Amino acid sequence: MKKASWRRWAPGVVGIVIAAASTAVAVNLLAPTHGERLFDGTEPLVGTLADHATPLAAVAARCTQCHAGPRRDPTVPTFGPVLDRQHLREAWSRRGGPPVAYDLASFCRVMRLGIDPAHVVLPRAMPRFAIDDERCKALWQHLTRERT
Repeated sequence: MKKASWRRWAPGVVGIVIAAASTAVAVNLLAPTHGERLFDGTEPLVGTLADHATPLAAVAARCTQCHAGPRRDPTVPTFGPVLDRQHLREAWSRRGGPPVAYDLASFCRVMRLGIDPAHVVLPRAMPRFAIDDERCKALWQHLTRERT
């Protein structure tokens, strides 16, 4: 019996390897990011209302409960402002204060303390979150990344 030449089967193996790598990349691109999981509540955040000690139920502390995000559906009404790159990074007047824009530090401060970049206190209905720097940064990156 004649041995199969590597030249005959090598192109097939290379094709399989390329197909598998392409599929892995495509699946990874479709997987939600850490920040997206925090925003949609898949990964819950612990939040309390101002001046309350009891944490909210996870479903009530989801960002999507009140805010639309970067992949918003314009037909769905929201209680709070849209949270995307344009609304967070561009300077504009919020709640009668001076025009300001968010950066990572001010975004994390508003998440934790409810105080915006103009030092305006958010309404009591906005939860204050126990969120560490890593998770806050992941959420910020999800909300402010460039869209293509």
